[in-house]
Amino acid sequence: MSLLLRGTHAALRPGGVSVEILKPDAVLRAERVPVGQMGDVFSGGQLLTAAIALYCTMAALRSNDRGRDKHRHAGTLFLDNPIGRANATYLLELQRAVADALGVQLLYTTGLFDTTALAEFPLVIRLRNDADLRAGLKYISVEEHLRPGLPQQRGAESEAIHGEITATRVYRKPADSPEAPAH
Repeated sequence: MSLLLRGTHAALRPGGVSVEILKPDAVLRAERVPVGQMGDVFSGGQLLTAAIALYCTMAALRSNDRGRDKHRHAGTLFLDNPIGRANATYLLELQRAVADALGVQLLYTTGLFDTTALAEFPLVIRLRNDADLRAGLKYISVEEHLRPGLPQQRGAESEAIHGEITATRVYRKPADSPEAPAH
């Protein structure tokens, strides 16, 4: 242990350790920025994209550490309104490409209606918060164009069931996709 500590101390003595990160940009230049200067050089969307890439990398390393390198699912990351900050299409493409390569599923939630940013996603499910202010209840409603796929309402005499899942949707990658699962 003392040898390890002396070696680490000797390695750090001359100038310390320099840590740099690649700056995400539209043309994927290999521009490196010191971590301490990220806040000055990166936009808000670039900061978020770098954080997502770092999370995906750490999740994949953790998955590999657990012996799941052949199993391509390193976890799921829920993102609360990232499009408000990172709405440039190149940032969204980069986030999804890194996540796909490392086996992390990204789930974006947003209240924004940025059609350019939303066009980047293969599946968009619109939900709306409704509130019955008199009864003090809140509901999540599905937009009308998705309603035909939902189970039909029971008769009027049956009582309402709270907590029941009434909508699901499955998205399957196209068969020509290189990572399409075999069925």
